[in-house]
Formats: sequence, C-alpha cells, structure tokens
Amino acid sequence: MSRRHQILIVDDEVANLRLLRRVLGKDYEILEATSGQEGLDLLKQNKVSLIITDQRMPAMTGVQLLEQSLPVNPDAMKILLTGYTDVQALIDAINAGHVYKYIPKPWDADELKLTVRRALETFELKEHNIKLIEELRSAMSELEELSMGTIRALADALDAKCDYTAGHSLRVSRIACLIGRTLGLQDTELRDIELGGILHDIGKIGVPESILWKPSQLTSEEREIMRKHPSISAQIIGELRGLRRAREYVKHHHEYYDGSGYPDGLKGDDIPLGARIILVSDAYDAMTTDRPYRIAIGHDRAVKELSEMAGTQFDPNVVNALLQIAEGGADALNRRITTDFDETFLGLGVTSVDARATGKHFQAELDRKARLMATESQ
Repeated sequence: MSRRHQILIVDDEVANLRLLRRVLGKDYEILEATSGQEGLDLLKQNKVSLIITDQRMPAMTGVQLLEQSLPVNPDAMKILLTGYTDVQALIDAINAGHVYKYIPKPWDADELKLTVRRALETFELKEHNIKLIEELRSAMSELEELSMGTIRALADALDAKCDYTAGHSLRVSRIACLIGRTLGLQDTELRDIELGGILHDIGKIGVPESILWKPSQLTSEEREIMRKHPSISAQIIGELRGLRRAREYVKHHHEYYDGSGYPDGLKGDDIPLGARIILVSDAYDAMTTDRPYRIAIGHDRAVKELSEMAGTQFDPNVVNALLQIAEGGADALNRRITTDFDETFLGLGVTSVDARATGKHFQAELDRKARLMATESQ
C-alpha cells in the first residue's frame, strides 16, 4: 500500500500509545490522543483514514468517541480495542454500525497489523467505489427513474468483499464488449453488456468471506449459497427501467447453454445473449487469474477448456468470438483490455478501477492462516 494513511490512536494510557506507535508507526502516520475530546480535536484538523480507540477511558468511552466522530469524519474506518468483559459496549458499537472490527485485549501485533491493513484497503476501495458510482451516475444520467437510493444501493453492494472483485468485473466487462463488437452488436446493446459485466458479481456481498476465500472444494450447502449471487445481484440492481437488460444479463450469467446452469435452468437461445457473453468472459478471466481455490491455469489452457465446453456450458458462437479476439495470445488481449481499451467507451470510463488488479491479498491471508495452524499443531 503506497499511500501513507493517517491513523488516529486514542488511549488514556501513554504506554499503550507508545506500543501502538511502535507497531504501526513504520508504515503509517500516527496521531495520538489521550482522551476522546483530544481525539475529536485531531479529527477536525487532519484527514484521518482510521481511528483506533480503547473502549475504557474516563470522561468519554471509545464507543462514545466513535459515535461523536461521525459528523466530523464519517468515512474513517473504526477499530475498537476492548477487553473480554466489555461485551455490551462491543454489541452497542457493532449494532450502531460504527465499527469495522474489534480487537480483544491482549492483542497480537501481527493480527493488529493485518486488521489495520485490511481496514485501510477497505477504506481505499470505498473511495474507489464513490468515484465509480459518480462515473456510473454521469454515464447513466439520461436514464429515467435513476434515484439516489439506487446509486446508494450500488455503492453499498460494490463495497470491498474480495480484493480481486473490482478488477475482475472491469476485465469481464471489457472482454464482453470486445466479444460483442466481434458479433456485430449495436452500441445500445454493448452498453448494457458493459454495465452487466461491471455489475455481475455485486451479489457476492451476500456471500460469507469464509466461502469466497475457501481454498478447497465447497460443500453442497456452500455451493447453494454461492449459486444465489446472480439473483442477489439482480435484486440489488432492482427494477430500474434503464437497467432492465443489464439486470437480466446479470441474473442469468451462470445459465449454461445445455440448460444445466442456474438460477432458472435456461437453455440455448432462451438465455439472453448478453448473459451468454458475460459467462464466457467471466470464465476466461476466472481461469487466467489466481483464485483462493486454485492458481491461474494460463491463457492457452483456458482457451482450450472454453473450446471443449462450447455447446454444453458455453454458446459456441460466443466462444468463437473470444477465440478471434484472443488470437494474438494473452499479452495481446491484456493490452486491449488495459492500455489500448478506450476508457470512455460508450460513455462509461471506470477510471477508479484498475483492470490489471488481480488481487493477491486473499492468498497472503490464506498463507498466514496456514502458518498459524501449523504452529498451533506443533
């Protein structure tokens, strides 16, 4: 994380402040306060990305500080340090929706650094999502019935769930548009495919991280939960008239050509063409980027598997179109979806998302947990 974030640490015990500075000061700019009021004063004077506060302090508790910080800096992430006996305070803070995570005392330095890093990644992704929503709103300004409630729903749904989601969705969208161009689709159709590609995975906000990050095969129950994400995505988009086609593409992007997909078991041409295109784009990108359950298999093998499953899982015409745009190999295709792709194609330039971001934080997290388990078993 190249950006040097400001972190406000509030604790009435100076020794604790020094310890937290020693753990975090190398990577972040640390602001210290020995009381809630002093912390609020610092918030007014600085652009703080994260607040870390002790719960038990005289005059103003940690929960009270976090509540009073909202009018001053509503976007800052919040971490509460609390003892196991502070159960009610913890419940109050979580119920109020003010706390990203709580850390029980005594805390572990490595766990604290990991939690802080992930909190700041979420903070950055929220900033990106705000920019993304602004760009979406600008691009769709001509659409009727586009309410602020819809924009907020999209912003909330696009919040960080997996660290590879944003880059993946943009790549899927761009590959889908290139396929659509090859198939001769009109700009109005391509716009809906582009939107569908960007929004196709927002329903994963309703899938637990334990499933999304699972490095092994899912159980039947976990698969059923995962299979709900297209329908959840469609529900999030709602019934907005200007997004009806994109909504259908999102809902049906896991329908298979032979009728064995979900959620409705549609078959062949009964599946909306945009959904068939997004499915192929999604599958190609999933196979050529690392995922929690397997490493990338590479361009050549991905193309081979898509060809083998054409007519069963995938629309053969769509697969053939992908093969055409991928003739130059992985590097040529990557250039087309990154440096060579028109950022303002169809008026939807999503500059707040990096199409090259493939997400590695989840793998580091899995490796860390594996090391911890190995240590505990010794």
